Amino acid sequence: MKHPNKLALIYNKVVSIGHSLSFFGLKIRGLQGGTDSKIESITCNWPNKLILGRECEIQNGVDFRIWHPFNDSSYIKLGNKVFIGHACEFVCNEKIIIGNNCLIASKTTINNTGHEYKINANINQQPITSEAIILEDDVWIGTSCIILQGVTIGTGSIVAAGSVVNKSIPANEVWAGVPARFIKKRI
Repeated sequence: MKHPNKLALIYNKVVSIGHSLSFFGLKIRGLQGGTDSKIESITCNWPNKLILGRECEIQNGVDFRIWHPFNDSSYIKLGNKVFIGHACEFVCNEKIIIGNNCLIASKTTINNTGHEYKINANINQQPITSEAIILEDDVWIGTSCIILQGVTIGTGSIVAAGSVVNKSIPANEVWAGVPARFIKKRI
């Protein structure tokens, strides 16, 4: 197997410096925490409402969107040693809390915002609904999952790739499907 050439090594160093500058820019705009974290190119409209634990890794293309930055209950908090894969999306109207040692695979959406859908008004005029989302410690979310408002995923639980979670999951269980349902206990 060939070793990387000098040009590839230089390119990777430049990209790494760019990520460091991006992280520094988020810190200047109010990002809290993040000691010893590895943050690639992410977007966050209100970094002062994003709280990172220690030793987190967030890959390229992750989008943190906070809709009500002046509401004290609207924030995203990541625990220590959280991994977030590329192209994940966090849509926050209420708090989103991710516990310690969680893995969130690429292309996952965590969205705690929705709309009412009563017949008495057009759908685009319906009130917004929002409930907190909590992932307790040691949770693994597979790739391309969707986690919806009001969900708590218990400590040690696993959600299989491609699942849509619309109700809370107890601790140490494996769930899968659309909508997600109980598969087995984690042993």
